[in-house]
Amino acid sequence: MKSASSRRKATKSSVTNSRSHKQAGQGASGPVAALFQAPVGVGVIDVYGYSIAANGWFVIGWMSRPRAPVLPVTVIMQLTSATGMREYAASAASFERPDLDASHVGFIAYVPTGRSDMTGLMELAFKIESTVYRAAATHLTAHVRDPELRQQVVSLLAGQIDGDPNRNALQNLLSTPGYTGENTLSQLSDSVLLEIDEAILCPPDGLILKGWCLSNLDPRPVLRVRSGTRVTELRWANVISTPRPDVLASVGTERGYTQTDCGFIAYFEHALTIGETPFLEVTTKPGVSGFCDLPPLRKTRLDAIKAVLEGVQYEHRDLDHAFDLVLGPAVTAINAVRLRLPRAAEEVAYGAVPEKPAFSVVVPLYGRVDFLEYQMAAFALDRHPPTIDLIYVLDDPRLIQDTKVLATSVYQRFSRAFRILYSASNMGYACANNLGLKAARAPLVCFLNSDVFPNSEQWLQTLASTLSKNPRFGIVGPRLLFEDGSIQHEGLTYKRKAEFKNWTFIEHEGKGMRPQPSVKPKVVEALTGACMLMRRSLAIELGGFDESYVIGDFEDSDLCLRAKARGLQSVMDSSVSAYHLERQSQRMDDSNTRLNLTLYNAWKHERRFFTHLGRQRVAK
Repeated sequence: MKSASSRRKATKSSVTNSRSHKQAGQGASGPVAALFQAPVGVGVIDVYGYSIAANGWFVIGWMSRPRAPVLPVTVIMQLTSATGMREYAASAASFERPDLDASHVGFIAYVPTGRSDMTGLMELAFKIESTVYRAAATHLTAHVRDPELRQQVVSLLAGQIDGDPNRNALQNLLSTPGYTGENTLSQLSDSVLLEIDEAILCPPDGLILKGWCLSNLDPRPVLRVRSGTRVTELRWANVISTPRPDVLASVGTERGYTQTDCGFIAYFEHALTIGETPFLEVTTKPGVSGFCDLPPLRKTRLDAIKAVLEGVQYEHRDLDHAFDLVLGPAVTAINAVRLRLPRAAEEVAYGAVPEKPAFSVVVPLYGRVDFLEYQMAAFALDRHPPTIDLIYVLDDPRLIQDTKVLATSVYQRFSRAFRILYSASNMGYACANNLGLKAARAPLVCFLNSDVFPNSEQWLQTLASTLSKNPRFGIVGPRLLFEDGSIQHEGLTYKRKAEFKNWTFIEHEGKGMRPQPSVKPKVVEALTGACMLMRRSLAIELGGFDESYVIGDFEDSDLCLRAKARGLQSVMDSSVSAYHLERQSQRMDDSNTRLNLTLYNAWKHERRFFTHLGRQRVAK
């Protein structure tokens, strides 16, 4: 750091540069420009730096002595970064500078940015009443770090400021003891009860915190996640509030708290520093803070996604808030890393796979591998089968050995060749289908659920014939039936549901009705992925199913709408039918996690095709 005498020499000479500094502010516009309409002289910034304890920046320098007795309430920082000038509510204190004449005064300004990565400070502008006072950085301005910054500020506050109303506030900011690894929340004079139940990593540096907080403070206590030099403050307006009657019953009621929705789920987009242990700071008033550590971060791929969504309960009127600000970005971040993991799959052929098949049929398997046996039994009834490259994709590593035993038995009994791709990890419906698509050899590919059973011969040939009738036909699917013969699917349509914040959901046309005699193929809005036939070249061109959806909802609609954007139609051919044991190929849990996974996919689908930042967009 430069010596004080060197800085003082530089500061006096910099006064002659006031004209150039004045011109620098003339290009601004909007509310920022208003602060530069009546500038007074240009002072100098001697030192600036970030204070971890104060969660903001301190700037030390000198400026023209203000006519008003109290220093600024507004500070503008102009940075060399792309953010340009930023405006912050700030506080400052003045002190006498014996090295300067009486028309100038020293200042210590505190700027609560909450960002420790801002460097290249160029200028501060103080607005006091109707006058603007400015201080500019020079080549001698020093950027110093804690604790050297703290030492300088404490020294100035203790020895050179007399009677300034902001002195105590600035001293309090620096008096907060640092985090020592101990939980000090109980030492806060104001009663705050807080517990963090779970911390979930949202790569690369995001964080979900799930917990509860009871406090009668108004405003509510300030919560900050600290990790290395990063400090991220919680915005209470952005959290998901959840009911925690268990908290009230165990610790709240006896202390006089009545906050039913004291639970919270909060998302911090950029909160973590690699290699640094995060902790939580709770501030009840300026200079009064307590600390606590966080639970170990949950990092396991799909388990982390389920952990984010598990137990989340909210009014459906809050769906936009919950998914736009918390659940959506958190799950997206976790899923993006999961999808970048290496994908290994062992391929095992059962029988001689045809070299030039007419069709490739891709069937994902998860949980219910017994459907392999039932489906192969149904295929064996076809007396005129085409040459099929039948590809099963086991997306459940837990069942690899059981499936190998079953597959050997199935081939010996039905003598129909097939392949199985044994995935080394559970990647989900879209990934499993895309793995099969990558292995497919035929010009036509049929995506088929393991719980779908065609009930007619030559079903593939009939769908292929329909696909070839019109160059605008992009995807063709059959009529799907429940076990009792009623309609399960004759095409997908879209309906906005008021109970789910008017989001667009998928409905099956004619569901539950008795089927009518088959008619000519019908263009529909979309088809279910339970059974759809398309050209392999188109499937590859579209990139297959979008893997950023989780588990297995809306990927089929997404694929159809992307084909539609290329001028290609989805077509339902009711002359072909199959039984669909809807969702029996999946294992369902009893919690609301499955519902929240569906809502995440619905949110993603809604934002992509039907709304953008709250504005409706019609998919044509």
